[in-house]
Amino acid sequence: MMTPSEHAQVLVVDDDPLTRMMATEALREGGFATIEAADGYQALSAFDSKLPDLVLLDVMMPGLSGFEVCQQLRARQSGALVPIIMLTGLDDSESVQRAFDAGATDFISKPINWTLLRFRIRYVLRSAQVMKELTRNKESLSNAQRIARLGSWEWFVGEDRVQRSDQYYRLFGQSPQAFGDGMEAVLGHVYASDRAAVTSAVEGARRGVGYQLTYRVVWPDGSVRTVLETAEPGDVRDGRGQLVMEGSAQDISDHVDAQRRIRQLAYFDHLTGLPNREFFRESLLGAVARGLRNDSRCAVMVVDLDRFARINDSLGPERGDQVLQVIGHRLRECMGDRAPAEPAGGGSLPRLRVARLAADEFGVLLSDAGSQEDIIAVAETLLQAVRSPIRVPGQEITLSARIGLAVMPDHATDADALLKAAETALNRAKRVTGEQVALFSEEMKVAAFLRFTLEGDLRRAIGDDALRVVYQPIVDLHRRAVVKAEALVRWPHLARGAIPPPEFISLAEETGMIVPLSRSVIERVCADIAVMEPYLPADFRFCINLSGVNFMDTQLIPTVSAVLAAAGVPPGRIEFELTETVLMRDLDYATVILGQLREMGVRVAVDDFGTGYSSLAYLRRLAVDTLKIDRSFVNELDDGQGIAIVEAVIGLAHSLGLEVVAEGVETPSQLCALSARGCHLIQGYLFARPMPAESLLEVLGREVSMPGMLAGNTSVR
Repeated sequence: MMTPSEHAQVLVVDDDPLTRMMATEALREGGFATIEAADGYQALSAFDSKLPDLVLLDVMMPGLSGFEVCQQLRARQSGALVPIIMLTGLDDSESVQRAFDAGATDFISKPINWTLLRFRIRYVLRSAQVMKELTRNKESLSNAQRIARLGSWEWFVGEDRVQRSDQYYRLFGQSPQAFGDGMEAVLGHVYASDRAAVTSAVEGARRGVGYQLTYRVVWPDGSVRTVLETAEPGDVRDGRGQLVMEGSAQDISDHVDAQRRIRQLAYFDHLTGLPNREFFRESLLGAVARGLRNDSRCAVMVVDLDRFARINDSLGPERGDQVLQVIGHRLRECMGDRAPAEPAGGGSLPRLRVARLAADEFGVLLSDAGSQEDIIAVAETLLQAVRSPIRVPGQEITLSARIGLAVMPDHATDADALLKAAETALNRAKRVTGEQVALFSEEMKVAAFLRFTLEGDLRRAIGDDALRVVYQPIVDLHRRAVVKAEALVRWPHLARGAIPPPEFISLAEETGMIVPLSRSVIERVCADIAVMEPYLPADFRFCINLSGVNFMDTQLIPTVSAVLAAAGVPPGRIEFELTETVLMRDLDYATVILGQLREMGVRVAVDDFGTGYSSLAYLRRLAVDTLKIDRSFVNELDDGQGIAIVEAVIGLAHSLGLEVVAEGVETPSQLCALSARGCHLIQGYLFARPMPAESLLEVLGREVSMPGMLAGNTSVR
């Protein structure tokens, strides 16, 4: 390992040539490199150009004296730590003191012992190296503290004297003079609500008890920062045996803010400000654990807003967001949720009882729940809050909701199972019971299991091509002929018989199986068209329903194109039916996709028209060809209701040059009312029920009779 003296460069300054020569030779023999200077000016010039490791400087020289040279070297930044040994024949104490005052490192009197000089220089160089390391370490520590925003202090407890680093004062935005003396001076800069904790920590430190504490400080400009402070007893006491406490403080404001933002993103819903599903689950885990430990009950409610999607579809997503914010606020008010002031450093999650679990779904947690009647009473209160009218600019909205409810330990003793039970109860309420509050039961659990089993069966049925496609004719009253047919999918389950389409279609949409299911339907329809093509009228079309999942599938256009090409079916034979709800989810996207379908030659019908947005503006923008009047309006024609809406839809379609189809027509009076108002495309049981492709082919060759309009005629069945 190389020592500090190896290859060290020494500047020898002396006006006596003999002394310079002897010093140079002695130093070279000792392994040092040398630079010579005959006076003070040469010495300063040589120092600036060569930057030696040590200066051997004669005191008495003409011109600049050694004292003056030493002072000028120390004034240079590069000369602040370079060791300077002064040589002189003067041996009075005044000269020695003057040399050290000028900045000399050491002092050697003439005559000089050259052998000892070499050892003296090595010692001085070694000491200088240590001093440089100490200085460098101190600077590094200071820089590190500045970068890390870390300050330090020492408290000599007996005399209440505190030595604080410069960076410590910067943490408080204060100067040392303004900060105050003594340990308790810090309290005047601490945030009011954190002052008690800091006072307690200081009192403990006075007795030698260490601490780690996060607290907030207030700067002179009023801004608030967060500090993490750690203190512990020093390794040694002061010279008089008194206790010394050592501490450090770090500004962690950025870290706390980042953690707060991360927690906000991870645990809170950005729209309503309510806790999200993950927060709710963690709260439920704690509530269940406390309930089991204390032998108490807790309950979970899942609140779902009925038909909320229609708010977005009819009034737009901005209004929908406002409604969700209002509902979230009302539920929170009902449950008395008030977020507590957040402690310094964040702390644990607050106990909040209301959360937003999904788009239009909220969770409510009841800790220490009472009787079943009490829990249901709370649910009724929540429903009442939802039902209260909501006023948005130019509109008053009234909503309803359903609640699924589960209780621990009655229905589950596990947090996830309890939440699942409440969701199962809610799904049951929405599908079957029609009740607004549904309490979980074992029967629901069995039903959920059966639905899970049905999911597997449906997946296999799609893969095995076990689904069947039937066709319901659409009749043109003017031509008295079938001009279209709507393709409807049926599932003849081997064990359960025919499964109702709403049941397995909704299951397919929930599980993502609707995409392969719809593709299999399109392929089946195209295969049937290929068989019937020679017998089909030129303008005959087959209508196929597409769900929202299908429509948003990025592979829709390539899939349709590929299936049509593979079957050799003209695109004009196909008409896709989409609901208003699907089209209005993303109007810009819908415009692009419908435009691509029209370019292919595929037609599009708006199904269930009149139940959603029903806007002339969006119809003009979208490439649609047909409007289908929803069966709910057709049903109201028998008692005179719904006539105005039907007339409006028919008039709108005609004004835009669109076809209009009435679906769900079942009585002659409905048929007459529609025909009288200009709707001549009719679909419903009055003319025909859904039938296989073979039966549809037979119907195509017949003239359709008009029941209720031409007495004695027989309907095509």
